[in-house]
Amino acid sequence: MKETISTENILKNIQDREHYIIFGYATMCKTCDISETMLSVAAAAREISYERINLNFYKTLIDKYQIRSAPALLLFKNGKLVREVYAFQSVTYLNEVLEKFLID
Repeated sequence: MKETISTENILKNIQDREHYIIFGYATMCKTCDISETMLSVAAAAREISYERINLNFYKTLIDKYQIRSAPALLLFKNGKLVREVYAFQSVTYLNEVLEKFLID
């Protein structure tokens, strides 16, 4: 399997978009599957989208943003990483994280 969006396009999106969300997962990671299910519910409630990437294919991003584990939720605002979430906890928690991210 190969990446579906190039690293260059991700970096461009980070710079060009006011809000940009990346969900990083790893193959065969059941915690990632559960986390993405919670994230998809929270994102749908807020009518927002996110970029879904398999971290196994994005070493440059892992190094640049010091991604520590999967799953990883990276929230970018105006080209800057403003928050990282590694423990997804619950849909309610993710709703609060996304609300704060979109308002601040």
